[in-house]
Amino acid sequence: MSGTRSTGGVVWIPANTTFGEDDFLYYAGKGDRPFDEIAGRFDLIVTGPHATAAIPQELEGWIEPGITARKQHDFSDCTTSAVGRAWAAADPRVVYIENPHPRVLYDPNRPHPDDPEGDLREFFARLHAKERGNEVSFGGVDGLRPVTFAGERFLREPENEAEWNELVALLTDVAARGSQVYRSVRDELIERVYLAKAARLARVDLSTIGAAELNAMRMLTVQCIHDTMNATVTPDGAVRIVKPVDGRLPSIVSLGNRGDFRGEPRSPSDGSILPFVDIPTMSGAMLRATRRAFKRTFGVADDELGSALELNQPYLGAYEVQKIGRDLRALEARGIVRHESNEGLLGIRTAAYQAEFLRETLLGPVNVAHIQQPGTDWPPVDEDNVAGIVDRLVAAYEMLRRWDYRIEQTTEYTAPKFR
Repeated sequence: MSGTRSTGGVVWIPANTTFGEDDFLYYAGKGDRPFDEIAGRFDLIVTGPHATAAIPQELEGWIEPGITARKQHDFSDCTTSAVGRAWAAADPRVVYIENPHPRVLYDPNRPHPDDPEGDLREFFARLHAKERGNEVSFGGVDGLRPVTFAGERFLREPENEAEWNELVALLTDVAARGSQVYRSVRDELIERVYLAKAARLARVDLSTIGAAELNAMRMLTVQCIHDTMNATVTPDGAVRIVKPVDGRLPSIVSLGNRGDFRGEPRSPSDGSILPFVDIPTMSGAMLRATRRAFKRTFGVADDELGSALELNQPYLGAYEVQKIGRDLRALEARGIVRHESNEGLLGIRTAAYQAEFLRETLLGPVNVAHIQQPGTDWPPVDEDNVAGIVDRLVAAYEMLRRWDYRIEQTTEYTAPKFR
């Protein structure tokens, strides 16, 4: 993760930094050829909307003094950064795009607020109610999030109108050079890759291409990658307060497509139509095939499936995957191309899903043990642990390409007995 350290270990992005596409796009062979020349080879786009912990230094005067590097990193999905970058380097069909700003700055996994100042004022009002002991939700006003998930204040609350004007203007200005760039590049990237795949598909030599390569050409999937711990941080920095059972992740990953525990639509029980936001972003069959591929490459036993690899539990898939799902559905409706032989038509199937990995699994046991103790620091990436996870992810997607997401639930083969 980029950034510079200051007193107390907090990681900062140098002031006046402006990010562009080249700063947060990762893929094998980057720099060898222009991206648009190779865009048609990708079949998986991985997005990291919460993968950064570093704070723009312009905000230094607005960060609460109790924030340490430990709390700063716990308030992000920073372990996904190492996984996403290594995955893109290891698999030439994967491209990874990473938001360069922390979630306090116009979170791209939330709708862009129509009234940023109004939402931020409402957030602090609800926070005051929560601190008085009331049950509150920050849903709908957390596009800018001034507290950590442990409830600790992250941004200082303005004390007068001048400070409100200063803070909102600062947040907006800084975001325009980072998280807002990520949003626009992400959306443009998906369309650029899709159009490049369509052009490539129309010219493919069907007499020589292999099955896995053809399947990859006819598929574009987006995975929104996140991580969450099954524990929250204490005031002394130890990440050890175990979450309630209904909020805990499985031991590897939860895959979300806005569906039910099988990935199928969660149609209302009153017979009404499916809410717009709950249209599955990936078919149930594809989501189950993805879980089966992960099951095999991560070596999960049949009786451990429910505790290791869940579907839509405890997360369904938040704003980013919903938006991408809508964009992909619109592209897929247009993505039918006539092959240059004029013999027939070929189409590109789309899908999106949220992968919420257990952070403990991505961190590795040594780093987990470290942050379970009081402290202010955040440990370096366990490169060996990340490499092992990436090997399994690469193998899973090779399997999905070979079988075109038609990986069935199988049991061990037993030879028939003859009399």
